[in-house]
Amino acid sequence: MTDQQNSRLFLLIFLAALAAFGPFVTDFYLPTFPEQTRDFGAAPSAVQLGLSTTMWGLAIGQLLVGPLSDQSGRKKPLAGCLLVFAVSTAFAAAAPTIEIFLVMRFLEGLGASGAIVMSRSVAADRYTGRELGSFMGVMGSIQGIAPVTAPLLGALIADFAGWRGIFWLMFAAGLVLLALTVFALKETLPRRQNLKTKDRTPESVRKSASILFSDPIFIAIVLQQFLASCVLFGHISSSPFIFREHFGLSPELYGLAFGGMALAITVGAAVSGRLASPLKAIFLGAAGILFSSLLLALGFALQASIFPTILCYVLVLASLGLTLPAAMTAALTLHRARAGFAAAILGSVTFVGGGIIAPFTAMADARLCVSIIFLSSGLLLVLLSLWLSRRMRLENAQGNAIQLDE
Repeated sequence: MTDQQNSRLFLLIFLAALAAFGPFVTDFYLPTFPEQTRDFGAAPSAVQLGLSTTMWGLAIGQLLVGPLSDQSGRKKPLAGCLLVFAVSTAFAAAAPTIEIFLVMRFLEGLGASGAIVMSRSVAADRYTGRELGSFMGVMGSIQGIAPVTAPLLGALIADFAGWRGIFWLMFAAGLVLLALTVFALKETLPRRQNLKTKDRTPESVRKSASILFSDPIFIAIVLQQFLASCVLFGHISSSPFIFREHFGLSPELYGLAFGGMALAITVGAAVSGRLASPLKAIFLGAAGILFSSLLLALGFALQASIFPTILCYVLVLASLGLTLPAAMTAALTLHRARAGFAAAILGSVTFVGGGIIAPFTAMADARLCVSIIFLSSGLLLVLLSLWLSRRMRLENAQGNAIQLDE
């Protein structure tokens, strides 16, 4: 390590905080929806729209800041995004009307999107091979823990600070990360953008897009992220109906069950980072999703009790944790010269998948819907992983020497 580089420990802690930013921005204030409804004198649907506008900001912002960071470096776009986040969060905390609050939530999403993209692209700038896989495993673990802890912490804080206190706390967190970005983070983007030539001129956005979307391996990984997000958001959107209405759990017990199941993603992500090759993790995760989805569907058909049902969910989510960070590792390894753009596309497609799949869980009995979603996604994930392995072997046989297991 040179004087111009941050230590591994600093990057690990800093990037973990950035990775947790997205889930905290969306989930931290969820327990305060009823309070917001009373405070603004608005309909519950209007308050819930604040979550949707944030998701839109997160999806759009990643596609904007990712390519920009490939052009100008990681530090300045990240600092700009965190500044937008801090300012909009302060205005959201003080918002007198629901309309102003919704606009600020969209801007918050735009600002927070930079944290999500940079948590991945900065790691890709500094590390390759198994080191990158290890970092992506940590990011996946954080993203598994954050959605569980954010609402719980939000409920505790809301008891004495209210929903506005939660937003002022997020404002303070944004300022801390902004200060660390400006004064502590070293630029990580390699000066030479095209790693295969001596050309030091950054790729244009158009050229980067052309390279990414003409790469069948990258497209396959994008589809893998989409299908994996269908499994994740299919579970999130259907679980209240399955565990509260069908199994009759109280809100407290449902929260404990949901949190315990979500931790399985963390375990899977930790194992994923230790495997020798991301391709192996992608296949094992896909096979695990398909197998455990079959068990889950069988359990629903046989009216199994809650405990074997939860066990099947744990297997599904642990397998999901295996495959999600591994796919990100593979994509960023193959496209390090445009890691920001690649991470942005993969991050955005996750929110797109969630937005598309959520309504389908309410079209019929939730158990039937989730069984179909899990099984079809699992089967397609297995087919994609087999194609990826075959394609990589073919590329290496033709002398292209694409290595994902350094």
